[in-house]
Amino acid sequence: MTTGEVAMIEAQLKEDRAKLEILQNMLKKSSSLTENMKERLTQFDDRLVRLKGQIMPVYDEMQVKIRAQSNGELAIKELDKVARYYCLREELDRTISNDVSSSVPEYIKNMKELSRAIKFFLDNNPNSNEVKKLKELFHTGLGNMCKEFEDVLKKKSRNVGIKDMTSEGDELPVIPLLIPEAKQSLSLISKWVAENHVFVKNNYLPGVDFVKIICTNYVTVQKKYLREKLEMLANAEQLAIFANATPIMGRKVRNAEITRKGSKLSRENVRRQSKRGHKRTPSDHTSIQTIKEDINVEQTAKSFAKVGTYFAQLIKSEYYQIQDLITPSLCEKVFVDIVEPAMTHFEGEGMQLVKAAKEQILNNNWVAVFPLIMLYQNLNKIKCSLISEDQLDFEAAPLAPISNLISVITTCVKETLDQFKCFVEDDAVKTSNVASDGTVHQLTSNVMSICGQLLAYEETVGTLLKGVQHQGTRKLPQSNIHRQMATYINGILKALEKNLESKSKVYDNKCLSALFLMNNYNYIRNNLKESEILTLLQDNHHDGVDLDARYIDWIHKQMEVYRLWYQPMVDVMADSNTGTVFRESDKLKDSQKDAIKTKFKVFNTTLEEQLRIQQKWAIPDPQFREWVREGNIEAIIFRYEDMCKRYEKVNFSSNNKKYIIYSTEDVEKTLTMFFDQKF
Repeated sequence: MTTGEVAMIEAQLKEDRAKLEILQNMLKKSSSLTENMKERLTQFDDRLVRLKGQIMPVYDEMQVKIRAQSNGELAIKELDKVARYYCLREELDRTISNDVSSSVPEYIKNMKELSRAIKFFLDNNPNSNEVKKLKELFHTGLGNMCKEFEDVLKKKSRNVGIKDMTSEGDELPVIPLLIPEAKQSLSLISKWVAENHVFVKNNYLPGVDFVKIICTNYVTVQKKYLREKLEMLANAEQLAIFANATPIMGRKVRNAEITRKGSKLSRENVRRQSKRGHKRTPSDHTSIQTIKEDINVEQTAKSFAKVGTYFAQLIKSEYYQIQDLITPSLCEKVFVDIVEPAMTHFEGEGMQLVKAAKEQILNNNWVAVFPLIMLYQNLNKIKCSLISEDQLDFEAAPLAPISNLISVITTCVKETLDQFKCFVEDDAVKTSNVASDGTVHQLTSNVMSICGQLLAYEETVGTLLKGVQHQGTRKLPQSNIHRQMATYINGILKALEKNLESKSKVYDNKCLSALFLMNNYNYIRNNLKESEILTLLQDNHHDGVDLDARYIDWIHKQMEVYRLWYQPMVDVMADSNTGTVFRESDKLKDSQKDAIKTKFKVFNTTLEEQLRIQQKWAIPDPQFREWVREGNIEAIIFRYEDMCKRYEKVNFSSNNKKYIIYSTEDVEKTLTMFFDQKF
């Protein structure tokens, strides 16, 4: 090891010894400080023990004094309360005896204080005179609260009118029947009476049930309110429901009025319908009748349906109001007592409407069924809206009358549809009412109009034909509804076709019989094309044929029969010696002259006779009328023109114009006068 290395080691060792010495000094100082702190803490602990010994007796003495003071104050407070109980009757007598209307919360506060006073005396001095006086005052207060409950119901109810009766879709909105402040006051009264009911009844007023009084007052007032509102709404709709001694229909329907000819389409009505088309809407019931009573039933049914909607809104609103004002255990009974009489009366009025419609239906006024269908829709809408509420059991009383009314209407409508089909089938024997001019029969126009209107109610009618009533929101599949409607209308059309065939046999003139069938087939075809009936029947593949093509084929077949009228004219215009051409210079034999004269005589006589006859016949459809006329002209005019050219210069008579009376233009003009009764 070199000298330099040794020197470095010694220097490092010296430095480390210096640091060690510093650390030892610091450790000595720390030990000294620790001993000093320990000594001082020991002294402090001794001082705390001595201080506790001095303070704790003072603290304990202070706590005793505080408890004594608190007990004294509590005793004074209770003594003041007891003293006030003795003076409470005089203090609250005027307040409790007065009306509650000034401040219901303040009145209830005073009643609570009075109740505590009675409870105190019952627990401590039940036989004291104060108990009797306080009970009397409390009884007065309860009576005033019940009276206030009734007065607020009477005076603070909202004047609900038609403008409040609004609904969107199938939902029936809840209508506030009371102003908000009044409802709050009634809720406070009802709640307090219910909360104190058991205590009051068990302790000092066992013979008086104030909850029952509240409920009775509520039922009395709201039952009258419901009746008045229905009368007001019915009057606004000009409906005699709930009016004293006035039937819903206003008067009974007289059979003499029902059976008058206005119940069926006139010829002019058929012509007007041919011009304007045959589409129907649910409200287009007046197209096939003008009976005053039909309009009465229809308008009454519409008004009744509106009142029914109003009624349902009032019922629903009443139900929710009861939940806020009446003890939960009594809500159902109170609701029944309020609604049941009005609902039963509503059902009875609906039964009168159904009865009036039945009377008209029995007289073959079939359109009277449409107001019932409309009413059925409305009642089911009401029913679905009410049963959508979890709280309302619609099938239970008092809402069952609406279900009963729906059931009666369902039966009536289904029976009417069956009877109408039978009527169309059985009417074949009634041939005395066929028109002498061969126009569209009244039965045809009535049947097609009714079928069109039934289609406007397709969903409802299809459901009724299926024999299923609406249950809540469940509905039949659309395919089933279409199938039911198609089957029913197809059956009606078949019965009508058979009926028309029978009626056509009434005519002695085969041509007029054929014209009658053509008019009716064309009318049916137009109705099928212009309405959705044709689409409905073809989509459901009834008979597997093209209905439009079938009616066209029938029309053409009857056209062939109709054309028999001009067959004598065609026969005489056809020259048996077609190849023979007479020249002006030819001298004809007498037999040849007579043959030519006969041709023109037969033609002229037939044309004049047919003009006289067919001018009285009718084709109400302008397009169809022109088509038939053009067929006549096409079949005759060219043959006649050819005959005139062949013989007009031939000397078959000394005066050919005596036989060739008509020019081609005259014949064409004459043929256009067919089916035109104005000439």
